[in-house]
Amino acid sequence: MPARRRLPAGVLLIGLGLTWLAAMSTSVRTAPLFDGVFIEDPYLFVDPPAGAAGDPPSAEATQPVVDGSVPLLAVATTEVPPQAQIIAEADAFAISAGTQSVTVSIVPASATDPTIAGNVYRFSVTDPGGASLEIRPGARVTIIVRAPQSDLVAQIARFDGTRWVTIPTELGGLADLFAANITQLGDFAVVVTGATPSGSAVASVASSAAPSGGGGDATDLDGPPWWVVVLLVVAALGGGLAWGLLGDREGR
Repeated sequence: MPARRRLPAGVLLIGLGLTWLAAMSTSVRTAPLFDGVFIEDPYLFVDPPAGAAGDPPSAEATQPVVDGSVPLLAVATTEVPPQAQIIAEADAFAISAGTQSVTVSIVPASATDPTIAGNVYRFSVTDPGGASLEIRPGARVTIIVRAPQSDLVAQIARFDGTRWVTIPTELGGLADLFAANITQLGDFAVVVTGATPSGSAVASVASSAAPSGGGGDATDLDGPPWWVVVLLVVAALGGGLAWGLLGDREGR
């Protein structure tokens, strides 16, 4: 191949290589990005100690039943970040035939044990008649409970009627958020213990449905948009044609 023909061919090959790399990079998903510095609301206590804020909100939401099952749901209190959240995958709750909707509620209560950090939260899901629903075996239901301070050595615990029983707990995205997958609803709290939670969040059902507990929007970066790929192709073709024309002129 004459030298003047090799260069445009090389440009074309480079352009196609870049295009291939750009297309391949669209399959790479990066970690979420958070905008700026996140400022938390003061913790709200049911029974506030001196100098602390009080009157924490409850949360309640009615979820229609679709095709005989409860769809994926996410409910949270309104603080920033929420002091209590529940996230449940679709069909996580056992319902009777004919149930048209369920009600999810999160109600704060004062702590009754000195090892509890912050409030107690009662998580419940009921049918229209007020009957409590059970979590289906194997279903993924996650709760996230905020503590009044960061970096506590603590776990989430459930009150079994006589005592607080800790459950496997991980950090929930911020240093004062604790997350756990649960198999029963009821009263939960962050309890100071000697067990250090791990540094990764509990696997959520669907991050797109989870109430926000971080500062800013979480964004998946899926590689360059389609127009970048198109521009690469056009640049490669244009470069090849330009060098080809220059080569023809030099050869005349």
